[in-house]
Amino acid sequence: MGHDPFDKDKHLHTKLEQYHVDIPDFPMKPSKWERFINLLASPAKDPLDSIISTSNGILLLKLAPIMGTAALALIQVLLFL
Repeated sequence: MGHDPFDKDKHLHTKLEQYHVDIPDFPMKPSKWERFINLLASPAKDPLDSIISTSNGILLLKLAPIMGTAALALIQVLLFL
């Protein structure tokens, strides 16, 4: 290992020796349960964000349910004829 630069200054070395820090032992890697909880707690991406950002997308979002309902009604009419 390299030489400690604080050993050169005896006054600084004695001051540093007065302080002792106890570092608690804790796991650095999260457990599988903690990772699962973090996955559930992470925010989800909005799938409609790219559609809503344009004016045509908002119009499509409003017209899609109407067109879907009309298509389902047409399919039911054609099946029961």
